[in-house]
Amino acid sequence: MKPARIQTKVSLTRTGLQIAKDLTFDEWKDMAARFGAAMASAAFVIGDWLVYGEDHFRGQKRLPGFEQEPIGSARIPQEIYEEALRLTGLDRSTLATYAYVARRVSSSLRNEQLSWEHHKAVAKLDETGQQRWLQIALDHADPVIGPVPTRRLRKSIIVGRLLTPKEMMIDPADRGRLNHIPFLNRLNAWWWQMKEDGWLKRATREQKEILVRDLNLVTRIIKELQA
Repeated sequence: MKPARIQTKVSLTRTGLQIAKDLTFDEWKDMAARFGAAMASAAFVIGDWLVYGEDHFRGQKRLPGFEQEPIGSARIPQEIYEEALRLTGLDRSTLATYAYVARRVSSSLRNEQLSWEHHKAVAKLDETGQQRWLQIALDHADPVIGPVPTRRLRKSIIVGRLLTPKEMMIDPADRGRLNHIPFLNRLNAWWWQMKEDGWLKRATREQKEILVRDLNLVTRIIKELQA
């Protein structure tokens, strides 16, 4: 299908697809790939566009068409947002999220086999953490559903390890009951973060002894279970 040919038959508007002339089956089918590619890349494309506007126009005393104060904040400047809102029709929160993920996750770390939501899930991590969890999402892909679902990925990042599908399920019989799993997950996530931050290397002998003393409660519980 040649782009020029299809463009004479269809047009895109904010409210949908307008088809002026009959499409062949191949023309209709080939459009799906374009839609899929456009939707998959849109968030990153818009985010990169906003980040470029922030970096390129920061420091200018005035932007064309605006009579506001000079740009100088660390976030996307007000002028850039106003122009982006007008041009894209997207809301401010959506634009801010797109820009945040694009800023945090560099192009070199992005993977075409993963969705934008996967990249959003790791955006708060440093580059090492981003690379690690994106790879985990790929390495544990399901033959049917594909990469690790983003909900499972987000919860796994909090815990510090990849949760199993079973751990992601809540037994109806356990709802409303006090369960040890959330507490263990929080403890594991805390310890993982401590190691990531380099606490083990910085901590003094006294600090480690205090922590061991505090964690003796866990050891006591294990001993009572084994008794």
